[in-house]
This record gives sequence, structure tokens and C-alpha cells, in this order.
Amino acid sequence: MSFEYFYGGQSEAFSFYRIPRQLVTGAEFRSLSTDAKLLYGMMLDRMGLSARNGWYDKLDRVYIYYTIDEITEDLSCGHNKAVRLLAELDTKGVGLIERRKQGQGKPTMIYVKQFVETAPPTRGKSAPSELPKTGSPEASKEEVQTSQNETSRLPETGSADFPKADASYTDKNKTEISYTDPSIHPPDEREIEESVREQIDYPMLAESYPFDDPDCILQLICDVLCSTAPVTRIGSESIPTAKVQDRFRKLSFEHIAYVLDTLRETTTKIRNIRAYLLTALYNAPITIGPYYAAAVRHDYG
Repeated sequence: MSFEYFYGGQSEAFSFYRIPRQLVTGAEFRSLSTDAKLLYGMMLDRMGLSARNGWYDKLDRVYIYYTIDEITEDLSCGHNKAVRLLAELDTKGVGLIERRKQGQGKPTMIYVKQFVETAPPTRGKSAPSELPKTGSPEASKEEVQTSQNETSRLPETGSADFPKADASYTDKNKTEISYTDPSIHPPDEREIEESVREQIDYPMLAESYPFDDPDCILQLICDVLCSTAPVTRIGSESIPTAKVQDRFRKLSFEHIAYVLDTLRETTTKIRNIRAYLLTALYNAPITIGPYYAAAVRHDYG
């Protein structure tokens, strides 16, 4: 017999998320939304990979990391909806997951619980079936309540347990997967932002370009410096994030002014402004000199 090869995206055609039938037919889960059931299935997928990679706590329980940002991207939903779905699954909802704060900037651990009552397995020693009930809740009551009315705007204040730079999974459908080392703490975003403000002389930038929204530039630089992704997309290339971060640490007021000046002069329509600014900021340290030299020759030529 002769079988066809897989081409392009066809290789992903038979990767599935499994949603237990009990979640669909069980009376105890009727109050659970369809999206919450889908999220639980996605968590099961990550939980299996965590187990294969040896992510166990001291009591032999498997845990995962799944940030709010990753959930919103995977489900194509807003921040508020992601918070609400986690609340549905959490201990104050149906109890299918339990989230544990680690504090000190460490990523939040999520324990995915079994949807049927069973005795805990033994891997060398017995382990209790439940986590201590004294654990602090992940999302504040206020945040969960406000998430009931979903809006496109992110909350201005929220729980510190939803950091943007939690440990992430680089590929959720492949068996051979490399996880971000959970022992490496995500960078402190507040300290990074303060450092960047000083680095680019933010007060002068805001005064010089009041209508160009320098806050967006500031946030974009901080996002890159806080990123734990292995690569960052710059133009048509995927560049190691460490290299991009090193370049961004060299940005100064002059570089930002140069990018904003060239943006003002651009007459073509920019379809992806974030990608455009990322590329412009990355190239700024090596293109600023020739740009202003050419401008001088034009003015005095």
C-alpha cells in the first residue's frame, strides 16, 4: 500500500485535546460552561506533559503552569473571561483545579484534579489526595466579580498572581517538549520598568513627544525584557530573545526619538504597528547614525 505524506499544517491535524465525557454528561458539572470544560481539557494535556517531564511537588503531585496571557491567547478570549473560566474550575467553583501562590515573583502552580473520586496513586510513598485548605486563593473576590461583565479593556488593577512572565510551555502538542526551568524566577516587572524609564529618560521623552504615546514604547520595551520565550519575532526572522533583550538594553532617549521621528515620516499604512515598532527599536542602535548622516547631507548638500 502507498500512503501520502503530511504536508505543512497537516502534521497538526491529528493532535487533539481530550475532554472527559463525564464533564459533558455528569450532573455535577452541568453548571460548568463549555469554555471552562475546554480549558480543563487543555490543562489535562499540559498535566500529562508535566508528568513525563518530572514536574512533581514534594508530595508527588503533578502540577502545571498556565498563565492568564497564555489562556487568552489559546482561547482567543479577553483577560476577564480567562479569569472567570479559572474561577469556574477553581476550588470556589467545581474544584477541578487548585492554584497555589508561591510568592516572591515565582510563577503560580496549578494542580489539575481528577474529575472522578479515586484513591491517590503511589510513586514510592503515599500522598494525600487534597492540598491543604489553608492555601491562599489566587484571584481576589473583586477581580472575579468584575470579570462577570466582560470588557475588552484589561483591569487597571488585578491580582499579583497573574504575572505576564510566568513559566510557559513552548509547544503544547508535542511529546518532546522543553519547559522553562521553574527554578528561574520571572523578572520583576516593576524594577524593569523603573530601570527602562531611567534608561530612555522617560520624562523628557513624554515632554518631547506628548502626542506619540511614549507609554506604548515603554511598555513594549518592558514586555521584551520580561519575556521568557526562547525566540522573539523581529521582522521575518525569529531571533533568540536573549539577543533581542541585549539590544533593547542599549536603547536610549535618542533611539526612541529616532524611531518616533521616522514613524511620523512614514506615509504607507502600517498593518501591524507592534511588529513594526519591535523591528524599528531592534534596528535603531545600528541605523540611527546613517539616518542622521543622510539627513545632514540632504540639508546641506
